[in-house]
Amino acid sequence: MYQKIKKNKQKPIQYQNLNPFKETEKKYKFYADIQTDFSELIDVNNLNEQQMEQQGIHKNGSIYHFDYPQGVIQVKNFLNLDDQIRISKLCMNEYINQPYRTNLFIYKEDENFDKFIVHDNKRYHFNNKIRWANVGYQYDWNNRHYPQEKTQVPDPIQEISQRANNFLKLQNHYQSESVIINFYQTHDYMTGHLDDAELDQVSPIYSFSFGLSSVFVIGGPTKDEKPIALKLDSGDLLVMSGHARRCYHGVPRILANSFHPKQNPFQQQQLDGNLNTDFHVFNYLSEHRININTRQVYKPQLEQ
Repeated sequence: MYQKIKKNKQKPIQYQNLNPFKETEKKYKFYADIQTDFSELIDVNNLNEQQMEQQGIHKNGSIYHFDYPQGVIQVKNFLNLDDQIRISKLCMNEYINQPYRTNLFIYKEDENFDKFIVHDNKRYHFNNKIRWANVGYQYDWNNRHYPQEKTQVPDPIQEISQRANNFLKLQNHYQSESVIINFYQTHDYMTGHLDDAELDQVSPIYSFSFGLSSVFVIGGPTKDEKPIALKLDSGDLLVMSGHARRCYHGVPRILANSFHPKQNPFQQQQLDGNLNTDFHVFNYLSEHRININTRQVYKPQLEQ
């Protein structure tokens, strides 16, 4: 699902014989020398009351509820900059190491990925071959199920998940049991998929954005329904609840040069070995996107 953009070689984009979901994905992907039409991209920051009413969006403070797909909720600026830096630093420094697992485990142990490591005191330290990390229940990507093996979900992720659930009051009990952390470079994308491996298909998925903005698309339970496209900014919370919990969704585009503030507010420091300081984390977020999504795997009565 997690892929890197291929050059288009200036060929026109072909939309024939594509289902509505795939057509929308292709519309927003990056192609060299081809200008993207963002006219249908929903940026709630730029909508007036009449436009929100026309698109079935209901605003309550920083919370935006969408009529379609039912159960989609966007909360603007849910995490402030300090929270974004604090959580992102843990993702970059800790959650990519054992006992947690990243995509690198699928490669042979003798493969060398050092050439993908950026180690620059003026930028950051990170292995850009890492695409995702998994904490909590360890998802089996090949067989698409959750074995019983799990690690402890770190307290900072539990805290923001509980904060999100308490803020929106979606359900009385919510326990983050599995967490996927995605690391995006500017030309990466996530193809449309369902999160249907969890036995609990009722509890919401909470998705937190850090760094570069993205285009997020979500439609229906099949790809025959046309999705909507939302702009997600750093600090935003996106919720898939109710019907939307079981709908196709993806990230066809990362938007370059979209992280704010533009100027690094943290004093320049040296890397602490391979550990990033706040200064380095800010630099990384200026060039990348991190996404943390949390979910319950088992229904409460089936928890082991």
